[in-house]
Order: sequence, then structure tokens, then C-alpha cells
Amino acid sequence: MTYPYRKICFTLISDLPSRAKDILTRRFGLNDQEPQTLEAVGQIHGITRERVRQIVEAGLAQIREEISYQARAQEALRYFSDSLKKLGHLKREDLFIKTIDAEPMPNHIIFLLHMGEQFHGQRETEYFHPFWSNKKEFFESASDLAREMLKYFEGKEKAIPFDQLKEDLLGKFQETTQVKVPSHTLLSFLEVSKRIGQGYDGYWGLKRWAEVRPRGIKDKAYLVFKQTKRPLHFSQVAELIKELQEALVDQKQKEVLSQTVHNELIKDPRFVLVGRGTYALSEWGYKPGTVKEVMVQILKENGVSMEKEVLVKKTLEQRQVKENTVVLNLQDRNCFFKDAEGRYSLMETTPS
Repeated sequence: MTYPYRKICFTLISDLPSRAKDILTRRFGLNDQEPQTLEAVGQIHGITRERVRQIVEAGLAQIREEISYQARAQEALRYFSDSLKKLGHLKREDLFIKTIDAEPMPNHIIFLLHMGEQFHGQRETEYFHPFWSNKKEFFESASDLAREMLKYFEGKEKAIPFDQLKEDLLGKFQETTQVKVPSHTLLSFLEVSKRIGQGYDGYWGLKRWAEVRPRGIKDKAYLVFKQTKRPLHFSQVAELIKELQEALVDQKQKEVLSQTVHNELIKDPRFVLVGRGTYALSEWGYKPGTVKEVMVQILKENGVSMEKEVLVKKTLEQRQVKENTVVLNLQDRNCFFKDAEGRYSLMETTPS
């Protein structure tokens, strides 16, 4: 539902003295401009920032006394309250505004929220995004719940699906704060935290974790491989990173070039070049090096000579190359020794 928020706001301030009206307009950005600081407004009117604050508070107090006579404003406030209730009685400010209005007018909506005594607003802090609540106990317990969530994630060191968070945290919240927190309110608490975020897969964790907030091409490539669970050509990785960026919450889209991906992957030990332009994760058991180096490592790990077919098979498990490429490398007599039975071993380990 959409209300004429701009018109409602100017109706509410219409009876204020002209200076108070201009100060509230500038302070809250009701003129469709960015809200101005107390100091900036004070410089315009030739008064101190403290005097601006006093005028703002006096103007808001006067409006609150008269707002009960403004039917349209009361309808909007009831709509805000009903919407907050459906969202768990608490919501991050920007997400709440998107929810309640198809054509957001954030400054006017925020101004109206200040008019309702049932609404409790949290300004932006080091730990929180701005948020609003119409349930006092949720607003007052936000800091305690944030500490509980951070402590929980620090002990996990991995992103967690929301269903598991509900199971693990809701009971603990009630035990700690004596406040019963519904599951949709838990989602809101996660959203307002500046240190907790949602990853590409919908799992939640600390934003400093690469799986939640990958900070570069290499981290994003790593997530792509973890998601697909198979070797990929660097051009495929680039395309999948583009898709990943679209799914990442609160992150700017960055240009992704295939050659840049190739250059980054080849320098990172997490990735192994297993074919012509094709990479895999080293944690999947892939060994670094050329085809010949892989064959040498296989023979060293085996400890004894190996039949040609077995050595070729194990090498092809490590590298996406043609069988002839492996056979060709076996012909290096400075490296490999073929005995009378056709088995291969390393020349350096062959008895003289």
C-alpha cells in the first residue's frame, strides 16, 4: 500500500513557525534532498548546532501532540506498525522502506516513524545498521542478542543455514535475555548486524569470512569451485563468478575478465592446473606440476614399479590430457625406467 508520504509530512509541519519548518525540512531531507547535519543547518540559520537540535525537538514534540487529529498520518503509522509486526517487530531501515513502499521516499517515511510513540529507532553504529522496532523488549535487547550471535559464529568458523540458526539460537536467546524471539525476528537481527552477513548460498556467517564476503577474484573463484564440485576452464570460472556476484548480498558488481581469472588462479596454491586452461582445487587431491612431475610423484608414492596401464590411469585422474600425452612423457629415459616386464619406475630409484 502506498500513502502520499510527502504530502502528509508537509501537512504535519505546516503549522510550525517558518524557521522551525525550514529546519525540520532540511534536517530530515523533506525537500527530497539529503538530510543535513545539525551543524550545516545551523550555519544556514546563523545559530549553533545545539540550538538547531532544540528547535528540532520542540517541533517534533508539537507535531506529536497534534498528529492524532491527522487521519491520513494515523493511517500511515498503523500501516507501518502492522508491517513491522509481520516482519517480526523489527527490521533494518532500508529493507523496511523497500517493503512498505513500491516507490521509496525514505526521508518522509523516516520522519513519520519519528512521529509514532510506538516506534523505536536505532541509529547507525559500529555494530548496527539503522533499524526500527515496534516492540520495546526487542529494541532494548538488540545489543545482548548481537553479542550472543557473534559469540556463536566465532565458535563455528563456518557459515550456517538459517534452519540450524533457529534451532541453535532461539532457545539460547530466551534463556539469556528472557525475551522470546520468533524465527522471523531472528532473521531481522541477522540483517541489522554489520558483522554478520548472508553468503551466496543463503548461509549466514561473519562477513570477514571469504565464503560470506569474498573480497577478490581468487576468493570468488574458490566459492565457484566449491559450489560446482568439479574442474573448470578459467573462462567458465569467469562466467560463474559473474553469476555469483549477482547473488552476493550488499556487494557491488565488478567486471570479471577471463584472462584476469587465469592469472589469479595460476598464482594461488588452492588451485591446480589440470589441463589446458582447466583448474581444480588442490584440496580435492590434485597435485601441482606438469604431467611428468605428476607421474614422478605417483611413482614415488607407490614405492615400487607400476604397470603402464595403472600409471597412465592414475595420471589421467590428476590431469585432463590425452592418453598419448602421458605415454609420450613415459619415453623420457632420463626420468623413467622400463623393466623387462614392461613396468615403470623412476630412473633415480633403479638399481645400477
